[in-house]
Amino acid sequence: MLNIKFVEELTGITKQNIRYYEKKGLLSVKRNTENSYREYDDKDIYTLKVIKLLRKLDMPIEEIRKVLGEEISLSDAISKQKAHLEKEKEKLQAAISFCDKIEANTLHSFDVDKYLATIEVEEKNGSVFADIFLDFKKLAKEDELRKFTFRPDTMCMNPAEFTEELLKYAEKNHLSIFITKESMYPEFELNGIEYMAYRELGRFGANIICKAKNTNKTHTEDIPKGRKILYLFLKVLFPTLIILLPAYFMFMPRTTKTEIFLFIYISILLGSLFVYNRFKK
Repeated sequence: MLNIKFVEELTGITKQNIRYYEKKGLLSVKRNTENSYREYDDKDIYTLKVIKLLRKLDMPIEEIRKVLGEEISLSDAISKQKAHLEKEKEKLQAAISFCDKIEANTLHSFDVDKYLATIEVEEKNGSVFADIFLDFKKLAKEDELRKFTFRPDTMCMNPAEFTEELLKYAEKNHLSIFITKESMYPEFELNGIEYMAYRELGRFGANIICKAKNTNKTHTEDIPKGRKILYLFLKVLFPTLIILLPAYFMFMPRTTKTEIFLFIYISILLGSLFVYNRFKK
C-alpha cells in the first residue's frame, strides 16, 4: 500500500488534483481501518495515469468518469475526442490554407481587393477567418490573464475548500492548473502563468480574486505597443463619454462650449492617466 506522497512521485499528479479526482468519482481509494488514511495500490496508480493521459488530450472530466465506469468504451471516447479536436483544428485550417493562395512578392504587388473578395466567398461557404478586431480581443485577453475574478460554489472557509474551487474553475474553463501553495492565500500555476489568490466576502457570498505574480508573462508581444495604447485609450475613453455626456447635458442644460471642452479634456486626461499607469506596471 502506498501513501499519497509516494503516489505524487509515481504519477506526477499533485495531491490536490488526486483528491479532486476522488471527489469527482474518478477514483475510489481504500482507507486504513485503524487511522482512516488513504492507501493506494497498483490499480489506483494505473487509474491515475489513465486520467493524466486523457486530461492531456483535453478530455472532459465527465467523459473520463464514463470511461472508467465502463459506461463508454475507451476507443469510443478517444474517437469522440479526436472528432472534437479535429473540429477545433478546422477553425484554423481555412486561414492556414488561404495563406498558400496568396501570391505576392511585395506589398505593392499585393491585390488585396481580390483576396478580400475571395475570403468573403469562403466565409459564406462556412470557412472561419480571424476578424478585424482580433488585436483588440488579444488585448482583452491580456487583461484577463493579469487579473481575473470568479464566484465559487462555497465560501472557501479553509485551504482545502479554496483549493477545490480553484481546481473546479480550471476544469470548467479547460485550463491546466498546478497548486504550488495551499492556504487561504494560495499560489498556483495556470497554463504556465504563476498566480496568487485571495478571497473577498460580500453581501451575496464570496469572490475569488486571482492576480498574476509576473505580469511580463501576460503581455501580448505580437501587438505593437503603440496600438495597445490606442486600444486601451479607446477602451477607457469611449465608455466614459457615452455614459457621462448624456447625464451631463441632462443636469446641465445650459452648458457652454467651454464647459463641454473642459469636460472632454478631463475625460481624456483621466483616460491617459489610466493608460500610463497600465503600462508603467
